[in-house]
Amino acid sequence: MAREGSDESLFANSQLAELLVERHPWRAALCARRVLAHHPDDDRGWATFALAHTLLGNYKVAVAAYRRAVAADTSNPWYAHNLGHLLDVALGQPSEAEVWLKRAHRSAAESGEVCASYAHALARMGRLSEARKVLTRVRKRAASREHAALLRWIDEGAPRDGDRGGPMPTWIHPIAIRAPIGPRLDSKANVDAASDPPRRRGRQNAGASPKEPSRTPIPAELDAVLSRGLASLPLDSKQRARARGLARDAGTYFSRPPESRSARGPRTLREADAIAAAIAYAIVYVDHVPLTQSEVAACFRVSVANLRGRFGELRARLDLMPGDLRYRTLRGS
Repeated sequence: MAREGSDESLFANSQLAELLVERHPWRAALCARRVLAHHPDDDRGWATFALAHTLLGNYKVAVAAYRRAVAADTSNPWYAHNLGHLLDVALGQPSEAEVWLKRAHRSAAESGEVCASYAHALARMGRLSEARKVLTRVRKRAASREHAALLRWIDEGAPRDGDRGGPMPTWIHPIAIRAPIGPRLDSKANVDAASDPPRRRGRQNAGASPKEPSRTPIPAELDAVLSRGLASLPLDSKQRARARGLARDAGTYFSRPPESRSARGPRTLREADAIAAAIAYAIVYVDHVPLTQSEVAACFRVSVANLRGRFGELRARLDLMPGDLRYRTLRGS
């Protein structure tokens, strides 16, 4: 209903693009294009547009869009990582990819995802000792089956496998949230109003309280496991609080016997560990935190398969999406 090109319209299209991109990439790309038509230097808009076309398989378009995102925000390591990873794996240009992956590695050397992509490109260029050094260093902090497979491939001399250079490292990372999306408004009152979800504002203006999800107390065992695992993850206090809120929202469902739930994936002897890991990963998923499932699973001492199965239940039950307003943490300033 908002006038095209207005602050409200651009705010809505920015939000929709990021929320829809993983499920409906073509629709997300259209929303991002509406924003970019008025703000051609919007790095988030270009990053969303690039991610959408990556998911659609339009890799050359995605590479061009990530170049625009990097140009608009040279300090964001994830834009550089995604650009380099596409150049290496999708377009088969490891030499050009190495420049961008090296930049990402300088800013995010602690990320197993960045290290794997950088090592992959180095190995494809024949620089095996450098690739092994990068991968060995990150495996000391958080080992995973993906890293082990990549290291075996490097030790074998990084042999070519048809059209693809070795095992695929962790692929494109979603948009790294630096700050909440906000309409470009000068009035503080307008900014405050726009940052509140429209449906919720409508209920409040009508004098009705927004309906909150049904919550139950967190079971003591789950609470203890969740607190212990969260302490090992690089999450801030707000994100940990959101994890506990999410655990309460899901409490009714997970308090039922597994036999009465549509459980997916392998079962674990300690169900609480896998559920806690899934709850923690849900915050990682919603907030676009640069952590893989294997890194989160390691903190809870559960297998990736168990985390994936419980997270699948959780995502379906709460209809979770990246940037979900119920659990998103406003990061940055």
